[in-house]
Amino acid sequence: MANEVAQVQKIINSDKMQKHFEEILQDNAAGFLSGLSTVVALNPDLAKTNMNDLTNAAMRAAILDLSVLPDLGEAYVIPYGKRAKVDGKWVTKDVKAQFQLGYRGIIKLVQNTGRVGRLGGSVVYEANKPHYNYVFDEFTMENENYDPYVDGESPVAGYLAFYYLDGERIVKYWPIQRVINHATKFSQTYKGPDHKDRYGKTPQTPWYTDFDAMAIKTVMKDLLKFAPKTTKVAQAIAEDDKNEREARDVTPETEEITPEEQNVEPEIIDNQPAEKSDNPFSGVDTGDAPNPFAEKNETSEDVKWVSQKQ
Repeated sequence: MANEVAQVQKIINSDKMQKHFEEILQDNAAGFLSGLSTVVALNPDLAKTNMNDLTNAAMRAAILDLSVLPDLGEAYVIPYGKRAKVDGKWVTKDVKAQFQLGYRGIIKLVQNTGRVGRLGGSVVYEANKPHYNYVFDEFTMENENYDPYVDGESPVAGYLAFYYLDGERIVKYWPIQRVINHATKFSQTYKGPDHKDRYGKTPQTPWYTDFDAMAIKTVMKDLLKFAPKTTKVAQAIAEDDKNEREARDVTPETEEITPEEQNVEPEIIDNQPAEKSDNPFSGVDTGDAPNPFAEKNETSEDVKWVSQKQ
């Protein structure tokens, strides 16, 4: 695995790759390639993907002026494939790199349009004493000042997203069970909060490793359905929805592969057809251009909560 990572990083940092992306991203090329190299180092499974898929996924973020560095939470390049045992060792097969929008990326995109005020999201705890009326989509909290870092732990009640428009705070709230139901129904990588694979391991996919962030993003996208936004933002959100529904777990339940079966053509489990490429990992032709998709005014918080009924 270390050799694969080093090989991919060598390609990413090559003069040919640098020149290629300077033609596309101009002054942002160096930062883009540096971030991509870091992402591969942090997630070695990405070294198993096709280079065109990898750069395409990262370019989706670059076109939107979002970072793929995980700590920033703006966008992610995530490997999806299947795991199997070969000679007693776990290996990852059929890996595809996929772009995924982070909720902080949504905030950045929406606020950069200048059409709405501050946009944000949060976990809501039982100690907040939330009250939600589904019929009228009305949300209130008795204890807005609860702080889990100061006042002690409290179970999660739900998730909230909001933005400001003309002095009003527009709010969308989902109880936690609604989030779980949504993830179970629409995400191919989520099978309930207590799910383990056949080997007793928790899947290493965003709904399991970063549930709160994924929940906030989901509520935020629901909130923004009727908010003022550009076509670019709407397209980015729609693309993220499509990717999430078509993704496949990098650690699904697979049978152990025996030495006799190792030469058998592996099953492709990603239902999104792989684009035919002349650049397999071992012999990348960096001359092929990626194909990315097209194209702070804060207001006072001394305003009332206003819910948004869909």
